[in-house]
Amino acid sequence: MAKLFASLAPPSAFYPAFACLVIVCLLVRWLYRRHRGAESWDGVVRTLERTTMSVLLLGMLGFAVLQIILRNFFDSGLVWIEPLLRHLVLWIGFAGAVVAAGRLRHIQMDVVGRLLPMAPRLWVVRFTTLVATLICSVLARAAWVFLGQESEAGLTGFLSIPTWILLAAILIGFSLIAVRFAARLFTSSEDLEEILIEAQGTGDLAAEMAAAIAPEPEEEADDES
Repeated sequence: MAKLFASLAPPSAFYPAFACLVIVCLLVRWLYRRHRGAESWDGVVRTLERTTMSVLLLGMLGFAVLQIILRNFFDSGLVWIEPLLRHLVLWIGFAGAVVAAGRLRHIQMDVVGRLLPMAPRLWVVRFTTLVATLICSVLARAAWVFLGQESEAGLTGFLSIPTWILLAAILIGFSLIAVRFAARLFTSSEDLEEILIEAQGTGDLAAEMAAAIAPEPEEEADDES
């Protein structure tokens, strides 16, 4: 594996390979949306997002509760749970960043864009998204070089798992964020406008969840005559 990391570490080798990967992902997205429809694609993506986040969060919560029970009731514990939880935080953080980038709800300083009409604002969003794609590509290469160094050093973490596998969330995260930003570059103006309105009007995820689980108001009973 160290040889693979070393062979693609130079910029002249990494960026063409990374560009091909992004193009393949965008091509798969385009073909699926063309044959199955955009709504079907969005449903699949959202299902994958929810499943991934649920598994990671429930896994972290489950291991944390298990460690608490072992320490408080059995005066023991598993030494590998603490480092596992630290790495799960990393994976959850990048998974959330990928979801936020796909919905254009990532952290951003949109001062000028909010003051512009929708038509020029779309061009500003496409330009900033292009810049973000290039930056994430650079960060993905930095992550690739870092994982290559970890692999070459032969370092291992808990349960003798190589550290480059535990830290692969950095590479996977920046790569997926770059792909999702790149997909927004080819999004139609109507869909992009809808995404911007949704991101601006319903940016509070906690409020959305509360509204989703809130019970519907009961209908008032008719007054008896």
